[in-house]
Amino acid sequence: MEEKKLLELIEQFIAYGKKKLALNEIDAIAAKNYLYAEFDIYPSDDVNISFFSEDVNYYVEEFYNAFAQLGLSENDISIHLAKIFDYISPRPSIVNETFHKLLDKTNKASEYLYDFGVNNYYIHQKDIQKNIFYNEDIEYSINLSKPEKNNKDIAKLLTAKQTNYPKCMLCEENLGFAGNEKKPSRYNLRFAYLDVNNERWFFQYSPYGYFDHHFILVDQKHEFMEMSPRIINMLISFVDMFPYFTIGSNSDLPRVGGSILNHEHFQGGKHIFPLQKAKDKFVIPLLKYKHTKLSYLDFYNSSFKIVSKDKKELLSLASELLSKWRIYQDEEIDIYPFDENNNKQSTITPIISKNKNDEYELYIVLRNNAVNKDYPDGIFHAHKEYFFIKKEGLGLIEELGLFILPARLKRQIEQVKDVLNNKLDEKTYLEKYPDLIDFKMMINDLRNRSDTTIESYILDICRKIIINSKIFKDDEKGLSSLNRFINSLDI
Repeated sequence: MEEKKLLELIEQFIAYGKKKLALNEIDAIAAKNYLYAEFDIYPSDDVNISFFSEDVNYYVEEFYNAFAQLGLSENDISIHLAKIFDYISPRPSIVNETFHKLLDKTNKASEYLYDFGVNNYYIHQKDIQKNIFYNEDIEYSINLSKPEKNNKDIAKLLTAKQTNYPKCMLCEENLGFAGNEKKPSRYNLRFAYLDVNNERWFFQYSPYGYFDHHFILVDQKHEFMEMSPRIINMLISFVDMFPYFTIGSNSDLPRVGGSILNHEHFQGGKHIFPLQKAKDKFVIPLLKYKHTKLSYLDFYNSSFKIVSKDKKELLSLASELLSKWRIYQDEEIDIYPFDENNNKQSTITPIISKNKNDEYELYIVLRNNAVNKDYPDGIFHAHKEYFFIKKEGLGLIEELGLFILPARLKRQIEQVKDVLNNKLDEKTYLEKYPDLIDFKMMINDLRNRSDTTIESYILDICRKIIINSKIFKDDEKGLSSLNRFINSLDI
């Protein structure tokens, strides 16, 4: 980029910071000098702006091109983009203070932080809009927003300095972290501290949101996830503060938990998930709880729903479900609460929101992470024949009915369409598209099902994967076991 254009771009960027990020005049002087140093360029005269944009993507694209011309890799460009947006963003303490000035029962504080994240390019809104979304009674999203490392970036891992700082991707020490080949830059991260049940947590949005206003609530302490009445109570307290959000916790065990088990955190947002739309399969009579309704849901997993305005009853009933499920054993359906080393195998995935009547709606999905000879990856996990669609563990979001699928599927769907449209035989399409070797069953099925789209077929596999995770299957053994479990409850 020629020097004159780059200097004008810097002036535009400073003006953008003032307009969209409340960059004040004093900090703007410093930010401009940081940008000059970034490119080793200084003006000899005043720079006039002939054009101004309020669109964050304009600056992302222009500075991306400027960094690319310097020969930087994709990973290095992402780090530098985060850094320059940090230059024009108020300090983390100022953002935290502003959030708390707006904090009440309305959505002003959370909307402020969300809009700020979009405007300072922490939330990659344009990239998120590239995701491919498909829905029927459940949903999937092909995640195209999170960049994949290229060979140049991967090669750098061989010489990358080994460090355990920050301890994980969620630690508060990520605030302002430069980033490297192994960990993303968090220069422009901003979050707000919250006291929830007298515990110190912090609230931030996901840079590559999987759904509307996808946020993460993180424990200030780096400690392992747990599943206990304490956690359920934290979720209840959060929706008291933010009644317009849904929030939930991944389970605390491998295979049925999230990808990060060593740091306590919750996830949520404004999306209405398929599980929340599920109807009652039947209502369970309650003798001890006078102001609460308990039902078992007609959904693809084994889920209970508790509806109540009474916080004490809600927590007590949820705790009863958890404690009894932790020790429930039923050999007929391969449910064992502990493995041969006495490690816990049964847990729950809890999700909570508030309805229009200001009632709590708490969803409890029963989980078990046992393995056996036939299912070494998990009895209640995606079975091997579906790995070509989803191999990773089923966390909170999938159990809510939204599958986050890898970017490779976009390419593979187009390849399958080519195979079907041009009636390519197996030998021909495998020579042309070698990575379709795991798609042979799908291709053969679709050849005989002209009324089924590829997208609908994938969604049907997602349904079957959730059914794989279902504890009480919809057969005689499963329903008998479900009744035995319900009868074990002191309710």
